[in-house]
Amino acid sequence: MAKILLLTHIYPPAVDGGSKVISKIGDYLEKHDHQVLVLTSNCTSTDDFSQKQHPIVIHQSKIISLPVITFLHRPFKLLGRIFPSFKTLSKGPIFKYLPLKKIISFKPDYILAGPLPTTIILYARFIQLITKSKLVINPCFHPKDPDFQTPILLSILKKSDYLWPLTNYEKNYFQKNLKITHPQYFVHGLGVDDNFIINEKNIHYPKKPNLVFIANFSAHKRTELLITAFNLVLKKYPEASLTLLGQKTLYFPKITAFLKIVPIKTKSKIKFIFNPTQTQIKLALDKSSFLILPSIHESFGLVFVESLARGKAIIGADTPQSSEVIKTLGGGLTFKTDSVDNLYQTICQLIESPQLSKKLALTGYQNVKNTYTWNKIGEKLCQKLGI
Repeated sequence: MAKILLLTHIYPPAVDGGSKVISKIGDYLEKHDHQVLVLTSNCTSTDDFSQKQHPIVIHQSKIISLPVITFLHRPFKLLGRIFPSFKTLSKGPIFKYLPLKKIISFKPDYILAGPLPTTIILYARFIQLITKSKLVINPCFHPKDPDFQTPILLSILKKSDYLWPLTNYEKNYFQKNLKITHPQYFVHGLGVDDNFIINEKNIHYPKKPNLVFIANFSAHKRTELLITAFNLVLKKYPEASLTLLGQKTLYFPKITAFLKIVPIKTKSKIKFIFNPTQTQIKLALDKSSFLILPSIHESFGLVFVESLARGKAIIGADTPQSSEVIKTLGGGLTFKTDSVDNLYQTICQLIESPQLSKKLALTGYQNVKNTYTWNKIGEKLCQKLGI
């Protein structure tokens, strides 16, 4: 039995893709008799790191939910323009205090922390030095985002004992481009709970094209690009619809402003669902034709796995990581990253060829069912760590 300290920026019921990795592995470790202690913020979303908080309430003794300082984020962001390492301090929670006595008395064997580019990695390294624990980092790395390559973050990656990149592209980038060769590597994607996987006989494909998008409404998810392409789709398939599920962010007002110039007929075919529950996500996927995620910064793309777990094909941008994931899962198509026309053509390709869409979906469905569940990922991670 091992003792594992989990560090992440937010935690259920507040959760995003990066923190879900940590929380789900924590669940697996507990089920298999390991001791788990969680250090996280008391925030409902990443926006709370820099604005008025609406603290979440967690009634579990294993979770230390810490308040954060908000007023330092803007100064650190400005300083980051001159001193890159300050960028990191503006990207994650700045805790008001650290419960060092409790952490030291817990005596963790391993620290599992993520994702980048948050302050969580800084805290993880500090605690590692105090406790002499093994450090495992799940970076969720985006090579083309400069915030992920500040000197302080790269230094900590090099000093970790294990790195858990979600794609081989990330692993190769770390080793060849960043010369991070010391840590042991564990490469595996993301998963779903077994109960999220639909029974194959219950997979249903709607008669009318119903497109679905699931992600937080941040700039890099490129909601506007999808809406622009959908407007073109409606000219050819006026019966089509688009459902967008996600959490509002500080960027969302720009999406609202963009919608003001979208044709009224197009807006009438678009439905938003904010802060969706797992039940709402399942239902939206079950009613959909396929999922579209045009994001340019995606490590693995949890929603790709979730969509295929419900038997629905996927479309993603042809960035190196998303391309690798979609090829590995075998469940979808990619489009040229910045091309609205190519996204439109790719959507039409699946609408016009339902047999292709079903074939892709069922191939991906079997791969997820056989390989990409949290139980299987947790088992492989424990084998890697020898616990």
